[in-house]
Amino acid sequence: MNRLVLIVFFLIPLSLSAQQKLEFIEEKIDFAINSERFTINGIYYFVNNSTQEIKQTILFPFSKNTNSLTIKRIFNLSYAENLSYQKLENAVIFKLFVLPKDTVKINIAYSQNTVKENIYILESTQTWGQALKKADYSLTFDTSVQIDSLSLKPDYLENNVYYWKKRNFYPNENFKVLIK
Repeated sequence: MNRLVLIVFFLIPLSLSAQQKLEFIEEKIDFAINSERFTINGIYYFVNNSTQEIKQTILFPFSKNTNSLTIKRIFNLSYAENLSYQKLENAVIFKLFVLPKDTVKINIAYSQNTVKENIYILESTQTWGQALKKADYSLTFDTSVQIDSLSLKPDYLENNVYYWKKRNFYPNENFKVLIK
């Protein structure tokens, strides 16, 4: 019985607290759309507040099958290295190594064919269990497309570019660009 109490009250909490957690804190994404391609070029910020290196597999979801996408790059800007990735049906997975008390910036760029409803997955932010401290988005469009509606109300429009600046952003819907 004493052994069980030791396990329940000491060893289990100790092992749980020993598991380090990577935090996803910020994203800056430039979207572009024309009659042929919907392009996404994002920088994603991950922080390790612990005193130990964290090795974590990241699942990055897409709204379309990966075979229909052109993945341009998955690159660790902080450590200046290409990241190997594996394609799944609607996502890619890659390993991320973050040194203690460090922040890394990951650039993910890809494009897909333009369709009537163009979607970027935002809801997956909820799997991190916290709001993004900062999220800045822009959408550049040219005269070859007419935007019918946007799922997120932009903060402003300037020279064919919509802008969004979000703080403590916990999205409950995906970003959608509907064209006529």
